[in-house]
Amino acid sequence: MDGIAVSVICITYNQAEYIRDALEGFLIQKTSFAYEILIHDDVSTDGTREILKEYQEKYPDKIRLLLEEENQYSKGVDILNDICIHQARGKYIACCEGDDYWIYYGKLQAQYDLMEANDEISLCYHNAVQYNEDKDKLSLSIGKHKSGYITDQDIICPGKGWYPTASIFCRKEDMLKYPDWHEPTGDEGIRCYMACCGRLYYINQAWCFYRDRSKGSWNSKFEQDEAVATKYIRDAIIFQREFNEYSHGKYEKYFYERIKKSVLWYIFAHDNNRSEWHTLEQFRSYMEKMKNTTEHKADGLMDRICAIEAIRCTNYYQETIKKNFPNGFDGQLYLYGAGIEATKAVAALALSNINISGLVVSNKEKNTKRIFDYPIYGIDELDPNGDMAIWPCMFLERESIINSLQDRGFKHIII
Repeated sequence: MDGIAVSVICITYNQAEYIRDALEGFLIQKTSFAYEILIHDDVSTDGTREILKEYQEKYPDKIRLLLEEENQYSKGVDILNDICIHQARGKYIACCEGDDYWIYYGKLQAQYDLMEANDEISLCYHNAVQYNEDKDKLSLSIGKHKSGYITDQDIICPGKGWYPTASIFCRKEDMLKYPDWHEPTGDEGIRCYMACCGRLYYINQAWCFYRDRSKGSWNSKFEQDEAVATKYIRDAIIFQREFNEYSHGKYEKYFYERIKKSVLWYIFAHDNNRSEWHTLEQFRSYMEKMKNTTEHKADGLMDRICAIEAIRCTNYYQETIKKNFPNGFDGQLYLYGAGIEATKAVAALALSNINISGLVVSNKEKNTKRIFDYPIYGIDELDPNGDMAIWPCMFLERESIINSLQDRGFKHIII
């Protein structure tokens, strides 16, 4: 390895406006070990390549350039795994794309020390300062997440924010065995693969700067180019199946949330004619389009997303009441939830002259007996074998709530 402990890999393409920041972030690192800066440029035409050569002349012992004569991305080449990893000389790999940059001089040393001391850790991430160029707004990439090991659910569908690519730190020997997957994005594939190699660790320190919606960024392409978004959804479905087989089904229960978020993002990004959320009919039409987009490889999943996320539709409550209670309802009816959506359900039921028996919550607070003048129950207080109907009325975690009710034996769950 020529004494090099860490290979910093940077992939660039037409990022002249940003690349100096990335290079300076690499060069400020203070370490007790030797590291190299390996930069791949995929035939930039905006002056990026000239800036890279300028820096290499100043730091010939530190910077190595991989300059293509023909664009490799357009040929379907996985630049990181097919090219850069095999050229890296370090024991560890640190990643940062050309439009992001590091802001802390001790970043590499901290991640190196952590990985050296913990063989079970296969991948280390940290937080980032995130800049949304469209809104000219700063925020943190990840919120309310303490340093520590990452849960299985957050591996598949990070609930507190996406782990920044510019924070990736892992072992080269693991990356050399990276599977031939159809992952929708490289960082998602790495995160999932590394979860099968060991444990993932998060450091709650903002040690890099992430540009969201920058010129040519992936997020911008997804929202501006429907063909890019369509390919992403299709790749996400294929990857889900490949990874599920590779991981022996360990993470399967989290895939619904993962795919759901992508599908809803697609709809929000590319339905430019709507002024508000869809009607049930419009939403169902979109989900049929998703089935075609994914070549009918996940119709069951799309049907479930359509059924569970229909609660977001403008006419959901009225249409659901018509479908489930065409002649009224004299039995016991409980609403699961006590927030805004439950309030909408109460109002819609009142207009149809249907009474409810009470509200159900996951965690009932002590001494709380009534909400909206209705009795409130903990889920354990209801008999799943009783003659009743229960209606989950919430956006967040709705799929997991429905699964939980089914597991408990409730027979009449309104979806």
